[in-house]
Amino acid sequence: MRLRRGLALAAGIAVIVLLLVALAAAILMQPRQLARIALGSVGDALGLGIGFEGEARYRLRGTPLLEVRDVVVRAPGAGAPLLRADRVLVSLPWSTLRDRAAPLVLERIELDAPVLDLALLQAWLASRPPGEGRVPTLTGGVGVRDGRLLGDGWALQGLQLDLPSLAEGQPLAAQARGVLELAAPTRIHFDLDLAATQPADGAGASARGRVRIEGADWQLPATVTASGPSHFGGGTLRVTPLRLGMSAEYRGEGEPLRFTLGAHGPLRLRDGTWTLVPASLALRGDGMVPDVDATGRAAFGRALLLELVGTLREWPAAWLALPAPLDTSASPIAVALAYAGARDLSGPVGLHLRRADAEARAGVRIAEVLEWMDAAASGSPLPPVAARASAPRIEIAGAVLDGVEIEIDPDGAR
Repeated sequence: MRLRRGLALAAGIAVIVLLLVALAAAILMQPRQLARIALGSVGDALGLGIGFEGEARYRLRGTPLLEVRDVVVRAPGAGAPLLRADRVLVSLPWSTLRDRAAPLVLERIELDAPVLDLALLQAWLASRPPGEGRVPTLTGGVGVRDGRLLGDGWALQGLQLDLPSLAEGQPLAAQARGVLELAAPTRIHFDLDLAATQPADGAGASARGRVRIEGADWQLPATVTASGPSHFGGGTLRVTPLRLGMSAEYRGEGEPLRFTLGAHGPLRLRDGTWTLVPASLALRGDGMVPDVDATGRAAFGRALLLELVGTLREWPAAWLALPAPLDTSASPIAVALAYAGARDLSGPVGLHLRRADAEARAGVRIAEVLEWMDAAASGSPLPPVAARASAPRIEIAGAVLDGVEIEIDPDGAR
């Protein structure tokens, strides 16, 4: 009798175990259920709500791999999504699935056609608590294909990003390509190598590679390098100070114009506006491009603001010759520039030049000046500017003129 009861108990336990195994297998065989568990682990660690509306599939052999479609990521309490993606692939170890309270460790994340809202991203980053553990470990890195980053009045399109690995306190390196779309038709193509000493506030960061700025009928290919310590807090991204170097060539209808540009100062991004205040700039060129050193401020957002004061080292030989005694003066030419208008520099730029007691004030449009520089050999010797100049004394063709005032208003100047 006891033997029969023992066998019956054993059989009952076996049936229960088999039922539990079958139930667990049934749950695991439902990709959507497993996707919710895995994405819940990632979302809990990051303080985000991660959901999906499309299909899901998984692989359990070896390192678990999860692929979901039509993913939507929201910050707590936010109505609009911080991130949308056509496809997200997450490869994560079993330990992450078992212990959702442990530091987040993943193998790899891949995103196809993600759309990221910069303003919402900054708000979420500002809400994150300080301290370690904010950066997940990604042993196999991140891959982004055909991404979009939406800013205030601008968009980054076709982003291709490859980040081989990511870990707290470790250096990181990445490659990024894409197109930055500003006010039409201005576009900036870029192919950059990115690096940082670690993924943390205050880390040293750098970018180097090639960019190509394009307008309707011109382009400016350049090699750029930029570096500086990066900080984020209170909804503001800062690089203090930024060190920027650019070697470029303007290509229009005429001969290419080659120049180098250096910039230094605290760079800030807040509420969709970039500022460089105070800014130090150095321009070096040959032929039609002058050598200028200037300081001031710059802002780029819905509009472009430039306010610079500095010196023109010497009057370019390719420009219209200055009359005596201005042509023989050893003093540098003081220059001031002011612009507030469209981001493509299509509005008028105010210029103020002064050497000794002579000075000139002018209003110019960059596109018209570049066209004049392209055609300098065969076009008008006068630049397309509306200007007023004065000098106490000048000499022209052997004649001496005192108390000179000149006004220039060529056709096409506005």
